[in-house]
Amino acid sequence: MQNVTKELAPRYHMTERFQNLLEQIQEVLVKMGVIDKVSINTDLLGRVVIDYFEDIDRLKEFQGIERANVDKIYSYETFWLLRRHPIQILDSSIGEQFWYINEKVCIAIMIPKMLEEMGVIMTDKNPRFESFLDLMYYNFKYRIFTQQSLEFMVEAFFCGYSVKKDEVSNEQTA
Repeated sequence: MQNVTKELAPRYHMTERFQNLLEQIQEVLVKMGVIDKVSINTDLLGRVVIDYFEDIDRLKEFQGIERANVDKIYSYETFWLLRRHPIQILDSSIGEQFWYINEKVCIAIMIPKMLEEMGVIMTDKNPRFESFLDLMYYNFKYRIFTQQSLEFMVEAFFCGYSVKKDEVSNEQTA
């Protein structure tokens, strides 16, 4: 493992990614009010970062690309966070709604990034969007998924927004 890290470290900002993910996770846990009932296993989080960069590195080499697009970044990062489960429940009295804390945190990190990418600010409850989040949470908990299927989901999300945005633009100009 150290050889892989030594090989990847000069090409990628692994320490910065680790620190950034740790801070994002902590922020979400504070907002959820469970920071004192869980622990973030930094060894597992470090493994998430290594696995992510190994995947991205292989992908870049295989596809002959210099940079990964945002779809790949969000999907591969989320995949490895969900696969490694770096957040561990410490307090058995934590509410049932937090039993799948890693899945909740991944959604809480990924979705705002995607919305920001599109320049969208969610202010009102949107039943369709809420349904999408529920379905995503359910899939993270109970379904089999891969980095590629998550990438497809991210791309579909961006595509759906783009199509809807174009429909609204066309209606306003008609």
